[in-house]
Amino acid sequence: MSMVMICLKTIVIWGLLCLFATQPSTGQSPCGTWVLLSESCYLFSDFVATWGDAIAICNAFNAKLLSVETSDENFLLDGYLQTKHPHADNDKIAADYWTGGNDIEKEGSFKWLATDQHFVYTYWMIHQPDPAEQDCVEIRGVSNFKWHDDNCEHQHRFICEKPMTGSPGEIIG
Repeated sequence: MSMVMICLKTIVIWGLLCLFATQPSTGQSPCGTWVLLSESCYLFSDFVATWGDAIAICNAFNAKLLSVETSDENFLLDGYLQTKHPHADNDKIAADYWTGGNDIEKEGSFKWLATDQHFVYTYWMIHQPDPAEQDCVEIRGVSNFKWHDDNCEHQHRFICEKPMTGSPGEIIG
């Protein structure tokens, strides 16, 4: 076999491999481009917003800002975040995510925005929540993704959540 034929065969084989590797999957996720964890779809933003803006963005996708209602759900979220941000603490500084938790109505009485239910399960970092005027709950990267109350006007990434039965749509970020 000539060298030209071998090169052409190699190009054709690699071309076919590339073609098959870039074909869309026929078994599409019920969450589209969002992350499926258990029975919910999650959007982990790669851009920052205030708590109020994060609510509006989630609502635009027919979703709600995250509610963490069980230790099982927190375990799944924590595992995903540890994988998404695996590096040392300096990488996790920017890995803070807004949740829908807040004590805006009554200081120290935390509720989930989506359900208006008081917290049953918590995963606070040490010395949190503190009595300062910090009404919105974030998952803080440098504390290994434990919860922290913060000023709602600060800008953080955020997590939107919706049941997997919906069609979350597309978002870049």
